[in-house]
Amino acid sequence: MNLLKQFWRLAGPYWFNKRNWFSWVLLGMSIGASLTMIEITVWLNEWNRDFYDALAELNVDAIYPLLIDFCWLVAIIVLLKVYADWLAELVQIRWRQWMTEGLLERWFANGTYYRMTLGEEPDNPDQRIAEDARLLTSDSVELFVGAIKSTAVLIAFTSVLWELSGNLAIPWDGEVIHITGYLFWVALIYAIFGTGLTQFFGHKLHGLNYQQQRKEANFRASLLRKRDNAEQIALFKGEAKEQMNLKGGFTDIIGNWRMLMNRRKNLGLVVNSYHETAKMVPLFAGIPALMAEVITIGGLFQVRMAFMKVYAGFSWFVHSYENLTRWSATVVRIGQFLEAMEQQQPLPQPEKDQQLDCQQLALFTPNGKPLLDKVELTLPPHSQLLISGVSGLGKSTLLRTLAGIWPFYDGEFKQAQGHTMLMPQKPYLPSGSLRACLSYPSEADYDDQQLVQVLHDVNLTHLSDNLSFECEWQQRLSGGEQQRLSLARALLAKPDTLILDEATSSLDEASAKAMIETLKQQLPQTSLMMVSHQRSLQPLFERQLDLGRFAAAQ
Repeated sequence: MNLLKQFWRLAGPYWFNKRNWFSWVLLGMSIGASLTMIEITVWLNEWNRDFYDALAELNVDAIYPLLIDFCWLVAIIVLLKVYADWLAELVQIRWRQWMTEGLLERWFANGTYYRMTLGEEPDNPDQRIAEDARLLTSDSVELFVGAIKSTAVLIAFTSVLWELSGNLAIPWDGEVIHITGYLFWVALIYAIFGTGLTQFFGHKLHGLNYQQQRKEANFRASLLRKRDNAEQIALFKGEAKEQMNLKGGFTDIIGNWRMLMNRRKNLGLVVNSYHETAKMVPLFAGIPALMAEVITIGGLFQVRMAFMKVYAGFSWFVHSYENLTRWSATVVRIGQFLEAMEQQQPLPQPEKDQQLDCQQLALFTPNGKPLLDKVELTLPPHSQLLISGVSGLGKSTLLRTLAGIWPFYDGEFKQAQGHTMLMPQKPYLPSGSLRACLSYPSEADYDDQQLVQVLHDVNLTHLSDNLSFECEWQQRLSGGEQQRLSLARALLAKPDTLILDEATSSLDEASAKAMIETLKQQLPQTSLMMVSHQRSLQPLFERQLDLGRFAAAQ
């Protein structure tokens, strides 16, 4: 029941939203095509009887018209099957789009994606958004449509099988026991037997599927980290170590996969034996009716097809078992991700004032360890403040708090009115064109003359001809070039308050000094706060603050 509640939380908001009425129409059309196909299959079942009777009687005049009938019956079935699947896939992608966009919106809302990294983040949120959302929507639609089709098949063919079964007379203890519709009861008992065996041999697949998805996602994430840090790995000559670590991660995949394949093997032995035996059960079970001349040879083949359809309807659980275990694991993974996002408390919104100001501010690590205590500072409009202190003191944490993204603090602070921009030591350079990279996070709607000018201002003139060139700029540019590009963004954005966290650490002293002078000249209305260990920058700042006197007692 808990699984169904989780699924309802994920699916209900989409399927009971009036704006998604067209998905109901598409789903109804897919189901309608499937039900029509089932009705045609009932006709095909009658064709089986007529055709095999004609064969038994060598009735050539009847055989050829029946072959023509077979062609158009099959053509209609194929057409309906193709469009039923196509419509179902259209429903899947519409639902997946809604779910993916919803998960992304929640993940990015109020910095949730960042706050989750500060605590116990669910593993691989990227996989849960990309892969698990795809599996959930596709498996849900397939299982739902499959369940309806199985029910419709049962309804359509139960009456056929019941009528063909007739009345089986079994002598017993001097009396005769009559079983009406005995072939139906054979199909039901056979399906119950198969369902029980399937659950017994396959019940552990849920946990193994969950672990397999997790381990596969961990391995992909490890590969991405290696690509993102390729230069550092190459400089350290760490190829052997990284290869060993990746092999270890893949060994975990292999170990879980072996357990999964062994379970699937056991389940496959049961399901395939069950399925193959089912092909002969109706023939053996129909022999009494054939011997009693209740049915003909053609009728026996009609019985076989009707029995297989009823058996398939009853055996939906057996045939869908692996999909059900994968579906249940996916529901749990997305449900956990959703719950983790909902548990994130929104960041308190600091007040706005004429200037940045904090009083009696205490900062902590996520586990509660104190970093700084009773911090007091102000940043008047259009002023510059240089912050210094030993490594590990909490300088970067202070800047993140003042920027409004660090939640672990006590006390109060006020942000300056207007736009605040924080430049970290390691800039983020998105993939794409240089124009988009410079404009980030705004749209790339600056004219080329502006972009060329800021590149010149930060001494990146050699990139001026590459504004439309697309590549992985994080890997293409050196550390110093990345920091220059980040400062070029500030020149474009013209923030009211600019906070720099070691944003010139990859530049030599002279270049760093030139960058700060450029910022002061180009952004005279911007308040500037910077953390740096570069002593040559001190004369450029009218105010300086050593955070050492605010260090918290340990």
